[in-house]
Amino acid sequence: MIDSLADGFGIGGAFICVVVAMLVLRIELQRRAVTGPNFGSRQGSGYAEGCQRILRQCAPEAAGVVACLTLAAALRARGDGMSTAGVVDDAAWAQIKADWPLLITADTLLSLQAMLRFVVLVSVALRCDGSRVVPLADEVGALWLGAGLARLVYGFRASAYLLDGPLGGNLPVACEIAVIPLLFVVGRKSMWRAPFTMAAIVAATAIFAGRNHLNLANDIVADLCFIAAHCMDFLASIAYLLRTLLVDSGPRGSTAHISMGFVHLLMPIQQSLSAYYFLRAFEASPALVGAGRPFDMLQIGNVAQLGAYLGAASLYLAECFDGQEYRTNNSESSEEMSIGSNTMGRASVLPEPEPPTTF
Repeated sequence: MIDSLADGFGIGGAFICVVVAMLVLRIELQRRAVTGPNFGSRQGSGYAEGCQRILRQCAPEAAGVVACLTLAAALRARGDGMSTAGVVDDAAWAQIKADWPLLITADTLLSLQAMLRFVVLVSVALRCDGSRVVPLADEVGALWLGAGLARLVYGFRASAYLLDGPLGGNLPVACEIAVIPLLFVVGRKSMWRAPFTMAAIVAATAIFAGRNHLNLANDIVADLCFIAAHCMDFLASIAYLLRTLLVDSGPRGSTAHISMGFVHLLMPIQQSLSAYYFLRAFEASPALVGAGRPFDMLQIGNVAQLGAYLGAASLYLAECFDGQEYRTNNSESSEEMSIGSNTMGRASVLPEPEPPTTF
C-alpha cells in the first residue's frame, strides 16, 4: 500500500513539476512579449510563422530529421528486427508487440531519441564556431559527454541494456558512439576550465547512483552507469535551462541563432520520447531494485528534463517576440521622427509674410 502510494506520488509529482513549470513560463512569455497569442489574428499566426521560419533557415537540420524518420520507417517496415528471443518467452514477446502495435516495442522510443540527439549535436558542432556562446555547449556538453560515456559502458558490459525492436541492436549504439567526439568538441572548454568541478560532479553522481540503482543486468558497474547516465542527463537539462536564461541568442539570421532555434525546437521533442518511455513502459518491479528508489528517480528525472527543455524553448520564443516588438517600436519611432523632421523642414522653407502696405 505504501509503495503504491509512493509510486503514485512520484508520477503525480513529476506531472505537477511540468505543469508548474509551464504555468510559470507562460507568465514569463506574456511578460516579456507583452501580449500572448491572439488566435484568429496576426499575433496568433506569429507562432506558426516563427516555426516555419526556423524550418526554412534550418534546411540541413530538417533534412537530417527527415532522414532519421525515413530510416526508422524503413526499419519498422522490415518487421520485428531485433527480438528478445532467449530473454523472454514467445508469449511475452507477443504481448509486447500487442501493446505497441506501431513501434513493435517501447525501446523504439529510446532509439529515436538517440538518432535525434545525434542530429542536434551535429547542428551545434557545425554551425557554432565558438565566436558566440550557445546553451548546448561548455557545461551542458561536458555533462552530456559523461552521460554518453556511461551509456557506452553499460551498453558494452550488459546485453540486458541493449535496445530491442526494429530500431534496436547496433543502431542506437552507433549513434551513441558517434556523438562522443561531437560532445567533446562542444564541451571541451568547460572540462579544461574547471576540471576539479567536473570531477566532483562525477563523484557525486557515482555516490548517488550507488544509493539508487537497478539490479537489471546482475552487473553492478553496468547498473550504476545506467543510473549515472540519467543523473548527468538531468544535470545537463538544468544547466541548459540556466544557460538559456543567460545567453543571448545572437543577431537574427546568424548561424548561432539558427542553430539555437533548431535546438530549442528539437530538444523537448527528443526528451518527450524518453519521458513517455519511463512513465508508460518502464514498469517498477521490486525484484529489479538494487538499492534505493531507482524507478522513481528515472520517472521524475526524465519528466523534469522535459520540463526544463520546454522552459528553455518558451524563454527563447519569448526573447524572439520581445526582440521583434522592440524592433517594431523602434521602426515606428523612426518613422514618427522622420515625419516630424520633414514637417519642420517644410515649415522652415515657407516664405516669410510680406509686411502690410500703408497708405
